[in-house]
Amino acid sequence: MLKGIKKYGNQVTIINLEDLSTSQFEELRQEDIIDKEVLAYAQDENETSFVEETEGRLTVVYQLLDKQKLSMKAGDIPQIEPMTFLVTDQDLFILHNNKTAPLLEDVVDKVDLDKEPKHILFQLLTLFTKEYFTFMEGINAERDYLIKDLRRRPNRKNLKGLANLQSGSVYILMGAMQNSHMLDDIKDLPNYNSFSHESKEQLRDTMIEAKQLSNMCSLHSRILEQLASSYNNVLSNNLNENVTTLTIISIGISLLATVTSFYGMNVKLPFAKIDIVWFLILLITSIVALISIIIMKIFVARHHNS
Repeated sequence: MLKGIKKYGNQVTIINLEDLSTSQFEELRQEDIIDKEVLAYAQDENETSFVEETEGRLTVVYQLLDKQKLSMKAGDIPQIEPMTFLVTDQDLFILHNNKTAPLLEDVVDKVDLDKEPKHILFQLLTLFTKEYFTFMEGINAERDYLIKDLRRRPNRKNLKGLANLQSGSVYILMGAMQNSHMLDDIKDLPNYNSFSHESKEQLRDTMIEAKQLSNMCSLHSRILEQLASSYNNVLSNNLNENVTTLTIISIGISLLATVTSFYGMNVKLPFAKIDIVWFLILLITSIVALISIIIMKIFVARHHNS
């Protein structure tokens, strides 16, 4: 057995591409195990989910969720990693790298290896899909906590947490939707009818899990969008009210500044030569400015309420 290749049972072969040398790649190709096209899929970290059937071989790329401890409220971004599967009538080849190796190790022992390769593949895809649900439960709890906190005190910290949660959820939604669409495409393959009854049943279970996950992610994203939109409106209204209040205050102060500025100029004005008159003028002008501010506030408040 080549370095970087592990055998599970009689049908499953796990290949870590990062542990293989160039000569080992050539040996795999010579043995007709893997071709350049499949190798390109497996080595592309940005590959999207898809399925294709070529000469009786089924190539599947599935998006896996990296289960490292994340808190999207704190700004962490979940990682979605593709994994490539090559299925023949007798074998299942799993092509992965060091990033996805721990994800595979967590589920491979839970698979019934006595089934046919396609059935084993769909078992793995089901287990990978269920890993999303565990993570979604965590971010749903973070979302609900954030909603309650925002209702009590919508401050900058909470709004930043909402933005982080919203942006991070996009990656999960993308991976879930890609996987769901890919599973739907399997039923359109030319040789789908040749699948065994057990494999079709397992595929159906996998599709149900993927569809539920996709719907959950879509609902989660819509809730965050509506929440963000609502608080954007609240912040916009608060900003308008603050600007209105500052404008009213500046108008009131301008009355005071206008009157006092005349008495600071070389202009003949009544009582200008009396020392104490500046205090009386300041007091009277301040009272007039305060009354003007109150009247304008009442007018604006009535206008907004109407």
